[in-house]
Amino acid sequence: MTPPPVPAAPRCFAIDELPRERWKNGGGWTRTVASATDADGQLRWRVSVADIEAAGPFSAFAGLDRSAVMLRGGRLRLQGDGQAWTFDGPGSLAQFPGELALHCDAPDRPTRLWNVMVRRGVAQARLQLLREVATDLPAAPDLLVFVLQGRFDAAGVDGLSLGPGEGLHRQGAAPALRLMPVEPGSLLLVTELR
Repeated sequence: MTPPPVPAAPRCFAIDELPRERWKNGGGWTRTVASATDADGQLRWRVSVADIEAAGPFSAFAGLDRSAVMLRGGRLRLQGDGQAWTFDGPGSLAQFPGELALHCDAPDRPTRLWNVMVRRGVAQARLQLLREVATDLPAAPDLLVFVLQGRFDAAGVDGLSLGPGEGLHRQGAAPALRLMPVEPGSLLLVTELR
């Protein structure tokens, strides 16, 4: 009898160490954190980080639902088709259909957004912000955590400590992992993908 596969260890990452690439429309820069495709090669989901320094259009992605969380920056406004969303600091969240033609105003200062895109009817994303709270990471096929502020240590795992701009990607039936805030004001973003 073949033993079950051993779950992969979580992959740690630092945003500033990920390769930069131009937005689809050429108007800004993005860094891919993780992505998944179906057997037919269609995008199932993608998580990336966008750097925004000027006003301009957002890229459109037909058939995808998008969620964006401000990681750093000042006030930023998105608008299009009679709708508007305002980010007013780290942790601000907006959700919108990917095909919506959106334009962003110039941000108060350079801004970074965590972008989650899921193929509508195929995949789902759940985002949760946790401030100064210990958390047992939920079971999900793919799970990404990212530290916006402060620091989180993994209980019972020597050397696993995440600071601002750092995160981890856990896949499959990985062992339980508890993250503990170790500084005042620590803020963690948890993204579950199914």
